[in-house]
Amino acid sequence: MSHHSQPSGVHDFDALIGSWTVLNKRKKGHLLQNHTIPEEEAIWEEFRGRDRFEKQLDGRAVVEHWEATLPSGERALGYSVKAFEPSTGQWAIIWIDNRNPLDFRPLYGSFENGVGTFFQVVETSDGRPLHVRYIWDEMTAATARWQQAFSFDEGKHWDTNWIMNFTRAE
Repeated sequence: MSHHSQPSGVHDFDALIGSWTVLNKRKKGHLLQNHTIPEEEAIWEEFRGRDRFEKQLDGRAVVEHWEATLPSGERALGYSVKAFEPSTGQWAIIWIDNRNPLDFRPLYGSFENGVGTFFQVVETSDGRPLHVRYIWDEMTAATARWQQAFSFDEGKHWDTNWIMNFTRAE
């Protein structure tokens, strides 16, 4: 198997281990509402943050500690666990933070050609299915990128609403 088509594995997130500065780009508005605002009319806000990743469980899990100050001045704290299941070759990602109700339902996915794609389906407050997608890519020793997108039509159309660009902290 060539290096470029390696299957997902326990080392997929190794490049993230350590400390980072984060440039957050977030679409303004109520993300859980089904926006019909054209992409080019969306208003994005940017703010900086910090992130730190560490290995747990002999490398089978990666724990993330994210923090930022939102444009509103509110302090935002996030915690995630990314855990690898060797029997399926898949990662499960759980994200919790200090601003939203606790939700331990994971996104599941894997890496292909250096791009990790992870999915889950949750419900909006009015009971509609909301498909969530995370993409991890551009992972090098010095950079990484995470993107979140929502879909209200079972994944036919995706609306990216949050992008984090990571730069290795000195």
